Amino acid sequence: MKMSRMMAGLLAGAGLAVVAAGPAAADMAETYQQYQSGLIAKQICSDSKLSQDEFNKLNEALDKKVNYELGAGERLSLIESAKVSTRKLVNREGCDSPDVTALITLFDELSR
Repeated sequence: MKMSRMMAGLLAGAGLAVVAAGPAAADMAETYQQYQSGLIAKQICSDSKLSQDEFNKLNEALDKKVNYELGAGERLSLIESAKVSTRKLVNREGCDSPDVTALITLFDELSR
């Protein structure tokens, strides 16, 4: 079956739109995970836990930072991944390492 030129153009345009949206979504996921890592590093290095109210406020600020573009399932997956990688980083390099202090700086920025 032959496709009209118009239909082919529409499909090609739709494909380009999906490809163009990919990096933005990936950037948002990376941003979300970095800030979550900051939150986790802060808790580990200060040996403290956030109250539910503090946690909710920080997550609301983080959701705004990524323009509410990530669904609950993706956010949960990113949080779980951040927990593992951040714990490994802190155990390997310590709380005073440049990488960990950079993550804590992200937390501090978010909590303002």
